[in-house]
Amino acid sequence: MAEANIDQRPEARLLPWHAPAATQLAAAWSAGRLAHALLVHGAQGLGKRSFAAWLASAVLCESSSASQLNHCGHCASCLLLKAGSHPDLLWVAPEEGKQQISIDQVRAATERLSKTSYRQGYKVAVIEPAHQMTPGAGNSLLKTLEEPSPGSLLVLVTSRGSSLLPTLRSRCQKVTIPRPSRAAAIAWLQAQTQERVDPALLEFAGGGPLRALAYAGGQFTALNQQMQKSLGELLTGHSDVSQVAVEWAKDGLTDRLVWLDQWLTSVARGTLTHSEPMAFSRSGENERPGLPSLPRALNISHVYDLVDRLRTLRAQLSRTALQRELAVGSWLIALLDVLRDGHLAEKRVNSPAVTY
Repeated sequence: MAEANIDQRPEARLLPWHAPAATQLAAAWSAGRLAHALLVHGAQGLGKRSFAAWLASAVLCESSSASQLNHCGHCASCLLLKAGSHPDLLWVAPEEGKQQISIDQVRAATERLSKTSYRQGYKVAVIEPAHQMTPGAGNSLLKTLEEPSPGSLLVLVTSRGSSLLPTLRSRCQKVTIPRPSRAAAIAWLQAQTQERVDPALLEFAGGGPLRALAYAGGQFTALNQQMQKSLGELLTGHSDVSQVAVEWAKDGLTDRLVWLDQWLTSVARGTLTHSEPMAFSRSGENERPGLPSLPRALNISHVYDLVDRLRTLRAQLSRTALQRELAVGSWLIALLDVLRDGHLAEKRVNSPAVTY
């Protein structure tokens, strides 16, 4: 079975906002009620993989007792986990160069869970991201969920729980990793970076501190400037759809789509409240985004349709190998159509009445 490479496995650690979920599972463990299948879910950038690694380590740790879930970090089991060679942990992720988890990978994992533990303890399989399983792979889990073998634990990790088969979701105990409060997230980020953190960075990251941390070294500012320049040139006619589609598809497309999601959502809010769309500007700067003025008479329904199409495109990119330039170009044409309709509606509203 193809598992994740050792260097792709996350460090087992609990972050401050993991505490409620860790407490929930520790209580279930001490009461002898830990479910055989868990669905660890939450937004991106919350460290769900690290949490799953901590849980697997604690379940396999030799210092854990019937009444206490623990991760000592120095017993023989923990050392095997750290080396990536524990025989009772299977970490299943898409194979290199692929975007989906195959049915063969999942079947190999469930077959291993059905056998005797090598170290006379638990057997743990982590599947992440679970929403990237093929339909056949998801269906192959059902027998394991309905007839679990003793001493086995299956952990599904996802940021898109609704994409999983309903039959899978209903057979797993849900473990929610919550977003920390904005103040707590910013405080944590500032402690990690030793710098003042722009709240717009956290908003761009969808409230996920780890995702925000990845952009805290100037990458967010660079992306913001690139997108405003590129989109501004498109909207003013200084570049065409094919040029922009090629540029965006070539590098960092996922992050560009996240930026567009945030921007369009703020455009919709601004249209409803008659306010300017949010600018991802740095703190201390009172600059408008480098974009031309948008029509005030935008059709909100059409704007949200664009957002939905954008999110569908993001989901498809995570599962299939699309022709990126064509997919992005099609979306950009739809964007220009919505803005063009908005300009026409505004012109009709502002035109003086003609009498005969």
